[in-house]
Order: sequence, then structure tokens, then C-alpha cells
Amino acid sequence: MPFGENRVFRVIATVIIICCSLVSPTAMANGERIAVIGFAARLTDAITHSPRDAAEMAIEEANQQADKRGSSIRFELSQQNDQGNPNLAILIANYFVKAHVSGVIGHWHSVTTLAAAEIYETARIPQINISTTNSLFTNLGYQSAFRVAGGTDDLAKTLAEAAIDILHAQHVVIVGNDSGYSKALTQTISNDISKRSKNTAQSLTVSAQTSDFNTALTSEAAKQADLLIFTAYVTQMENFVNAVKRLDIKSNMLFNDGATNLPLSARNNSNIYALEPELAQDKCPRWKSFSQKFQRRFGYPPNSFAGNAYNAAGMLIEAIRKSDSTDAAKVITYLHQVHYKGLGGELAFAPGGALLDPTYTVYHADHQNWQAIHFFAENRKLIKNCFKD
Repeated sequence: MPFGENRVFRVIATVIIICCSLVSPTAMANGERIAVIGFAARLTDAITHSPRDAAEMAIEEANQQADKRGSSIRFELSQQNDQGNPNLAILIANYFVKAHVSGVIGHWHSVTTLAAAEIYETARIPQINISTTNSLFTNLGYQSAFRVAGGTDDLAKTLAEAAIDILHAQHVVIVGNDSGYSKALTQTISNDISKRSKNTAQSLTVSAQTSDFNTALTSEAAKQADLLIFTAYVTQMENFVNAVKRLDIKSNMLFNDGATNLPLSARNNSNIYALEPELAQDKCPRWKSFSQKFQRRFGYPPNSFAGNAYNAAGMLIEAIRKSDSTDAAKVITYLHQVHYKGLGGELAFAPGGALLDPTYTVYHADHQNWQAIHFFAENRKLIKNCFKD
């Protein structure tokens, strides 16, 4: 079977599975109301499994609490694999609409998140994104769009500050891919670096599908860099690091969110830094408690995206309970008013759904461990409250 036909067959088969699983989640069962929360991501990528499991754990805990309280609302998680395909994301979004879900966590990539956003807005279903920082998502004017991490502008500003003020870089090269997300982030970082330094950043671009960074890293610009900022996809990070090591490049590397999930060898990794959209996890008691429960439940430690998914599921669960309804439109109304006690401090949304007061931590690789070396927070109370909670 030709590749194109095979790909179409896989998509059609996925749609058949979705349609066959269509049920009415809000139907009464033994006098109970069932609130279904959708989770959509490219589930073939291992990095999405930890946040999916975190959302599942939040729902299990909510149902245990419901048993104790005698609540009539119980929760279920509907997992859907959009394969990182915007067309499939649209089909899944329409499935969630027909299934009357109370909210959606996802989608994983910018392209799938944006592809589905209008469908959720029209249907008045809240969509909480946990992984993409694309500011466009919460600049669309949609009431249904929410994000539990900072946006492109927040991330770029902090990466630029870390590059110039923390790592004292003089010759910065930004290595990104040809996706719209990476291009926008690269340009914004470059602009912010120009505001902070007399030196301008250069940029190198690879394909979003490649694992080959040799040409980019052997360019004259890369050879002169004392800092390489990586803005491509998290799934490309490991190949990039391996190429840097293989070519014996001594430049420091600064990665954006997701890098602390990279496996680190026992060899010297002293030139690797990462910026994560969180406060240092081991400093916050609520995160440590979550991490311990997660590891007992699933047998492996949560990754950096798991906390976002747990927070997102918790916010939807609280909104459903507070509104005493599985009606997604009522959940949206509550989310715009919420001040939620998350794993790393209080979470609240701006009118467009962007996260208010995003926080960041710079980590430094130390052999097989990541060490927090600097915290960024516009609201310094968030750091204090997280650490003492």
C-alpha cells in the first residue's frame, strides 16, 4: 500500500474508532451525573503519557472525594490521539462536542490547538492548553481558550533575560525549526535580546521533521556562538544535544520548556541549561506530594508537563463542582473567575485566557541531575507562597 494511502487509512480508522466510542457522557447513571473531561494530544509521543496519567489521577482523586461527600457528579477522562494532525484534531473536537464534554485539556501542538479552537468556542466548551506557549491561542478573543503556562512573549522575554543577565552571553545563535511557533518565538527572543544587549542574535533554521542538525551546527554562525538557544520542538532536543556532543561544540545551550525531561548521562553536561515554565518543583511541598503519589500510582516519576495537566484537570473539576453542573458553558464562566491553588502556587487567567503572573525557573544540568539556579516571577509572592505551602 502506498504511503499516502496508508496514512489516509490510519486517519479513517482512527475516526471510526472515535465515532464508535461516541456516548452521552452526561447521561444519568444510578442517579449520578457524569462529567467527561477530554484529553487530546499526540499520544504516540511518550512525552504526552505523563500529563495524560496526571489528568487521570486528578479524576480518580475527584471520584474518591465524591464518594466521601456523597456528590452526584462523577468524572471520566476521554483520551484521544490527534497524531499531531490538525485535520484529525478537528474531527476529535467535533467528537467532543457531540459527546457533550465539560471541558478539554489539549491539544498538544500549536497547529492542532489552533485548528480545534474555533470549534470549542462555537460550542462553548473550555479548552485548557498545557504545552504550547503560542500567544495567538489566547489572543483570538475566544472566551473558551485558556493556557496554564506563559505565552510566547513571556517565554521569549525570560529566555532573553536568562541569556544576557544570567549566562552573560555575547554571541547568541537561536536554533529553531520551520514551524510557525518556532519562527515566532525565535523572532521575539531576537528582538528582546537586542533590547538588552548591543549584540544581536543570529538564527539558524532546520526542518520541523529533521533529526539532522549537522549543517546548522557546522555553520560559521554556530562556530562563533557562546550560547545556542533552542526553539525547535521538544521531540528534537535529544538529537540536537547528541549532535552538539558529537561535534565537540563547547557553546552553552539554553532550552525552553520540556528540556528537563531529557535523559542526562553521567558524563559532563555542564554546558546545558533549561528554562521551564514553573517554580522549582522540589521547592514546592504541593508538587512534592503530587510527585510521590504519581510515582506510587504509575511506577515512574512525572515529567515537567504532568503538573500542568494535573492543575488543568483540577481547575475543570473545581469549576464543575462550583457550578454544580456538567454544562461546559457554565464551566467557562467559572474559569474566568477562578483563583486556583495549583501545585506551584495560585493560578488565575487574564480576560483572554492567558495565565496571569507566569513563573519560570532556570535549571543547570549537573551530570544526571537538574539544579535550579534562578527563579523568574513578576509577582514575587508566588515564589514565597509556593515554598512555604
